[in-house]
Amino acid sequence: MLRFAVSGILLATAAYGQSGFSAAYDNGRQVKLKGAITRIEWTNPHAFLFIDVPDPAGTTANWAVEIGNPLDLEDAGWNPTAAHIGDIVDVDGIPARGDGKQAFAKSVTLARTGTKLFPPSAKALSAAAASAPAPRWPDGQVRLGPPPGRKGYWGSPTKSALFERTGAPVSMNDEGLLANLSDADRVAPLQPWAKAVYLYRQRTLLKDDPFNRCLPPGGPRQFQTPHGFQFVEQRELGRILVLLGGGDRNWRIIYTDGRPPGQSAEQVLTYYGASVGRWEKKETLRVEASGFNEHFWFANGGLPHTEALRLTERFSRPDMNTLKYDVTVDDPRAYTRPWTGGWNIPWVSDQDIREYFCEENAESTFIH
Repeated sequence: MLRFAVSGILLATAAYGQSGFSAAYDNGRQVKLKGAITRIEWTNPHAFLFIDVPDPAGTTANWAVEIGNPLDLEDAGWNPTAAHIGDIVDVDGIPARGDGKQAFAKSVTLARTGTKLFPPSAKALSAAAASAPAPRWPDGQVRLGPPPGRKGYWGSPTKSALFERTGAPVSMNDEGLLANLSDADRVAPLQPWAKAVYLYRQRTLLKDDPFNRCLPPGGPRQFQTPHGFQFVEQRELGRILVLLGGGDRNWRIIYTDGRPPGQSAEQVLTYYGASVGRWEKKETLRVEASGFNEHFWFANGGLPHTEALRLTERFSRPDMNTLKYDVTVDDPRAYTRPWTGGWNIPWVSDQDIREYFCEENAESTFIH
C-alpha cells in the first residue's frame, strides 16, 4: 500500500483529513524546494508552510507546502518554536497535480542547522497487551469501551479498504484505489451499472468523494476514518453511542432496547441509517442497519450503494486490544448478492479521542 512520510513519520493517506491524496498530488513526480518561510497555516484538516522559492531566472514564486494534519503533527512532536517566519528551509516533496505552486512535504529541513522539522516523537499511541482479557460488565457481557475507571478508544483499522472476503486480498492503496482496475470484479459482486460507477470513481482518483467535503461517513466508512472512534454504552437507556474522531465529531445511535430492526416508511433516510443491535451469548454485538441516504460513499475507494442498502454488522472483542468488525452488505439494487468483508481494529489505551473538526474549503481562504 502507498504511504507517504513527513520526516520519517509514516502517515496513512487517510490521515490527511478530508482531502483525497491521490486526487490532489502526483505521487509519480518529485520536487525539491528551498526558500524562506513567509506564513504558517495551522488549520484542520491540513497544515501548510508557505515559502518563497527563487528560480534560476531570479523570479520568486510562493509555494504552499502541506505538512500534514495538525493533530498528527502535534502527536509526532511538533514544536512551534522549531520554525519561524523568515527561516530558510529545504523541502523534499510531491507536487500537486496541475500547474499550481503546491506540494506535499515528505521532509522539511531547517537550512541553518540541518535539523529535520516535525521529528518522530517519543510519544506513541499505547496499546494494551494483546494477552489481556476483554473487560466485561458484572453480568459477563463484553464491554466495547474501557474498563471501569480507565479511558481509551479504537484506532485505525488493520485494513484500509472494504472488499469481499473470498481469499487472496485485493491490492489497493490506503485510499482504496486499485493497483489494477481489472480487479474490480474481485472487490464485490457489482451489478453492471454499479461497476461502471465504481470504475469511474477509480479512474478519476476519487475526486468526487463526499467525505472530501466534510459530509458524514456512513456505513463501514465510519470505521475507516482517521483519529479513531469510541463506544459509549448506555445500558440503562438501551442504546450504544458511536462517537467518531474523524470528520466533524459525528455520532451514531445503536438501539439495544429490543425494538425490531428496520425503519418506518416515512422515516427520513440519513447518513448513518437506523441501527438496532442485540447481543449473541454476551460476546458479539450483531447490528442490523438500514435507512441510508445516497449522499455518501459507504466505503472508501468509491463502492456505490442505493437506498436499499442493508448492513449486518458484528462487533466482537476477543481480547483487550482487538475489536473484530465484520459486515455483510446487502443492496440488491447495486450488487448481485450479499457479500461480507471486515477487519480488526486495535485499542488505544489511556487516551481520549482528540478534538478534530473538518473545515470545508478552508484552504481556499489562503491558497490561490
